[in-house]
Amino acid sequence: MKPIIRWSLTLGILINPVSNLGLIQPTPVVALPQSAIVDFLAGVPVYSLINQQGSPVDRQLDDGSVVTPVFMSRREAEAFATELRRIDPETANSYSIQMFPLGRIYEVARQNSSNSNRLFLDYIPNTKELEIARQFVTENGQKYPGDVPLYMAKIASDQSYLTIKQDDQDIVPVFFEKAPIDQWINTVSQAQPELAQGITISVISLSSLIANLEKHDNPLLRSLRFWPSEEMMKIIRSNPQNQPQ
Repeated sequence: MKPIIRWSLTLGILINPVSNLGLIQPTPVVALPQSAIVDFLAGVPVYSLINQQGSPVDRQLDDGSVVTPVFMSRREAEAFATELRRIDPETANSYSIQMFPLGRIYEVARQNSSNSNRLFLDYIPNTKELEIARQFVTENGQKYPGDVPLYMAKIASDQSYLTIKQDDQDIVPVFFEKAPIDQWINTVSQAQPELAQGITISVISLSSLIANLEKHDNPLLRSLRFWPSEEMMKIIRSNPQNQPQ
């Protein structure tokens, strides 16, 4: 088998700047407990290319750090695999696309990362949603935050986040797609017209959200809940056993 570093560096999908990658590093004392982060991420099905030894596809940076891609969409994982087969069929044949809970990938990455052997997770977004997010952010005169876009609804007057009730708890939905949050805001605006003009959409990146979870612990972070994308919802509905635990 050819060294992974030789072919992976040629794949355009792995070109995110290191500053946009999710660096796995020791948890500060003030951070959200790791178990809480894993639980939070567990409801998100993602894709990885895994070889027969159970290791994910990766590449090594000049400083010795290792980067492995995590795909939010099966289509993006398939596109990566197709490009890999074109570049190096022999290596490509040893990998298959597998689905995992993001929480599990994050947990394993942490267990295999240290200050001397750093591991980055490169979150690869759905291309269509990436373009939607970029256009939305640009139209609002902002700079796109990088990697997987996430959407949250805010009340402009006090910069608080719009919430919904779940099990008698106020939670802040975090959307992977813009269409569902637009629909939600429209519903809220019809029910509470006084809020209609004051609701804005905030776009953040998945890596920055995880970085905040690793550095802070506060009521807002503990109230966040992911709203599945259409693809994620189909996975969960079509086969309940695939719903990450």
